Amino acid sequence: MSTVALPQDPAWPRTGGWPAIDVDADEHADADLAIVGIPTSATSLSPTRAHETPAAIRAALRRYSGHVVAPGAPGSRGGEAQFVLDEALRIVDAGDVAQPDTEAGERAAAARVTQIAARARLVVALGGDNALTVPAALGVAGTALPAAGLITLDAHHDLRDGRSNGSPVRRLIEAGLDPRRIVQIGIADFANSRAYRERARAFGITVIHRDELVDRPLTDIAAEALDIAGAGGGPIHVDLDVDVCDRSVAPACPASIPGGLQAHELRRITRVLAADPRVRGFDIAEVDASADAADARTIRLAALLVLEAAAGLAQRLGH
Repeated sequence: MSTVALPQDPAWPRTGGWPAIDVDADEHADADLAIVGIPTSATSLSPTRAHETPAAIRAALRRYSGHVVAPGAPGSRGGEAQFVLDEALRIVDAGDVAQPDTEAGERAAAARVTQIAARARLVVALGGDNALTVPAALGVAGTALPAAGLITLDAHHDLRDGRSNGSPVRRLIEAGLDPRRIVQIGIADFANSRAYRERARAFGITVIHRDELVDRPLTDIAAEALDIAGAGGGPIHVDLDVDVCDRSVAPACPASIPGGLQAHELRRITRVLAADPRVRGFDIAEVDASADAADARTIRLAALLVLEAAAGLAQRLGH
């Protein structure tokens, strides 16, 4: 990410400079949306410096404005709605949790997310490799874990044995998440194995293959996922594993492959999911800021996912 100073224009205010809060001490910590860094990397199956990514995402956010235009109905003329995120929402930054790769650090991270979720309508956790999904989802669910749901946008099942960025879904099931309320969107050929596909089937996980996203509207897929994940009446957490995207879109994701989602697809479904009140949390995973292309395209996409989640929340609240 370039360190060149960005131009300043009072008529084009930048977003992302959100106030830091201490959820332990700040009586003004209540918010519509809170971001928190969970910089996991130590258990990754691929060499990564994904722990550097939360800071990189925060820096990339400053490249964008918070202005959102919601067009009218297809075929209509005019009637567009617009709003500015920083006017429509109170957005705060809860900082980074420490040492989330250790067992104690993971428990502390989950507790911190629970604490933040009690004071915010939506929590967005910045990773980190996919190991962050465990404390993020556990934190969003809190004591409602048996009723909670999980939606993953991911090329992989993440059902491996052991403790790594390849095991968060299995670990969440073992922690008490009902696998019948897990939906995996974007699972790709040549990125998994028969054993893990059969494991997903045995658990009762709903799998929506990458090819289905070519033939079905994203809004229909999102609606199906929300109905399944929300069937227990508990909060839904969404894991945005950016390696679900095409490798040309996400070169900073070690496991991204040619043929994945396009950036506009992941952005669109993020906003649609965030607009649903059952969704209480997102995590953004598997981006290694140190491995990005020279134009920082993956980090910039991750920053835009934060803004899409905020835009969906603003629409949820009637803006």
